[in-house]
Amino acid sequence: MANYSPSATKEKGRARRRKKKSLVWRIVFWVALVVFVASLAMLGYIAYSYCHGQQVYDEIETTAFEAPAEEDAAMLTLADFHVDWDALRAINPDVVAWVYIAGTEVSYPVVHKEGDSEYYLHHNFNNGSAGQFAAEYGAIMLDGHNKADFSNDVNLIYGHNMRNGTMFHLFNEFRDPAEFNSHRIVYLLTPGGNYRLGSFALDHVPATDADRIIIPTFNTDQELAAYVQARIDESVVTPSQIDSDPPLPDPNNVHKVFAFSTCDGANNTNRYILFCSVLDFLPLDGNGNPVGTGAEVVSQEEAGMVNTDAQERVE
Repeated sequence: MANYSPSATKEKGRARRRKKKSLVWRIVFWVALVVFVASLAMLGYIAYSYCHGQQVYDEIETTAFEAPAEEDAAMLTLADFHVDWDALRAINPDVVAWVYIAGTEVSYPVVHKEGDSEYYLHHNFNNGSAGQFAAEYGAIMLDGHNKADFSNDVNLIYGHNMRNGTMFHLFNEFRDPAEFNSHRIVYLLTPGGNYRLGSFALDHVPATDADRIIIPTFNTDQELAAYVQARIDESVVTPSQIDSDPPLPDPNNVHKVFAFSTCDGANNTNRYILFCSVLDFLPLDGNGNPVGTGAEVVSQEEAGMVNTDAQERVE
């Protein structure tokens, strides 16, 4: 008959419990390690996608865009810029413009797909897509309901807010008045001519705000003026009015508006929209050469008509 020892039985029970706990902790450790490694791999993949996404646009800029050496926007002229439209069209025939803000990351081609404002949210200028988990650069795009020649009263241009400070991330920073007022000049270069734009408002709005997200249609100049005044009144920053700054426009003298929109980065349900009016416009023949005998700029009243005519000649 076997000897019965209560203390031995208790020790065996404790040993089994220790072994069980050890097994549980080993499982927890290996699961945590797998999760940690997978997280590092995902972060590395996202970081790579950011790097690759911007590299695509850096290469395009090197190929087709020549920025003036002068970084002070106030010193640039519209004849200082050169865009190789043939090189851009060879990559993507949907190109309609190049947007540039001196001294910032904003220097990108602008694309347009008629009736479609979704495709270029998920495809870059090379028509590549980053995939489900990568950083999706997309492309800077003119709203599909706008006309490709920028002849609408309001021309809405979208760009993603990238966490590495590229694409249209800058417009989030414009909520700081100092940043806003340091970059009041926006250049929009098109095959039909070069625009020098002056920002007059930054609105922070829900993505469903039809007054600012949907392309408005105006029946009279007074309706357009009321729209411009509303954007000024609702701006989250006030444009400075020192002598070197673009003047705040008289809404009654604004005949074309350019709006640059990006998400605010918080939950993608709100947008920052930078509103600009035309300061100067230089008509071009589609090959970068001024129309006529010189490099004269025209008033914003004439800009829409001249740009439309030039675009028709090159299409």
